[in-house]
Amino acid sequence: MVTNQAPATGPDGDLSWTALYVRNSDKPNDYVSEVRSAVEYGLHDPKDSRDMAYAAAETAGASAQALSSQWSLYTPQDAATVASALFMQLRNGADALTELARSTGRIIERGEAELPAPAGPGQPTNLADALAALQKVSDAVHDLVDRHASTTVHALHTAPGTAPLPRDAHETVVAVAALLTEQHDQAVTLNQRHPDGAYRDADDGFGCGCGITIASDDETYDFRRGDSEWSLTRESRGRKLPDGSVVFSTWETLTTTLENAHPQQLVDDILSVVAADQ
Repeated sequence: MVTNQAPATGPDGDLSWTALYVRNSDKPNDYVSEVRSAVEYGLHDPKDSRDMAYAAAETAGASAQALSSQWSLYTPQDAATVASALFMQLRNGADALTELARSTGRIIERGEAELPAPAGPGQPTNLADALAALQKVSDAVHDLVDRHASTTVHALHTAPGTAPLPRDAHETVVAVAALLTEQHDQAVTLNQRHPDGAYRDADDGFGCGCGITIASDDETYDFRRGDSEWSLTRESRGRKLPDGSVVFSTWETLTTTLENAHPQQLVDDILSVVAADQ
């Protein structure tokens, strides 16, 4: 098992925070692909403007929700990657506010709205004030990003970390078994199907075949990887076939699908299921 260690220098030496964002945003991502496909198809009218703005707002909210999870990040380097994306989101949002002001200005240029003088003291905000406010907010956000993004991302990226991150599915199973042995008060058995060091990841989502048997007062559980997810089955719900094998129609899918998930995250999930059954 490898232990995470932060690099001694900044992101790839002199890699800027924007380059860190670009490098990671180019990795396969279904959400990003949907947006890029829409941009490639073309954004031309008010509906496109409204829909994309709403999508951006929902995405920002979803980012906050994702980060609220107990296991949302494993390392300071994860934090640096997310920070680079959130700072880029702020920069792009500031650009969008500027473009919104310009687009509204084009309505005025077409003669389809009138630009009044800025409102005086005690007067309600009007169109001129709104356009000035959009640009003011845009400038303020750009200034904040310019002053803080680089130093913040660099500090996160270079912060030491000691997360015990497995390199593959087998190391994950072995680490989970070790932690369960310490944290569960009944029998935990690592069912190893191959010698240590003999596993070569086939990248098929089914791991190495090794699993863990966990005993409790009234049930026996089996933990393993299959179909690109981690799952827990209850022995009492298995159906034995004539050839002696056991099949299951129900199982508990754990919260993370990562092959090299943090072992403690999986242990927390397993013990939560076991406790709920007591």
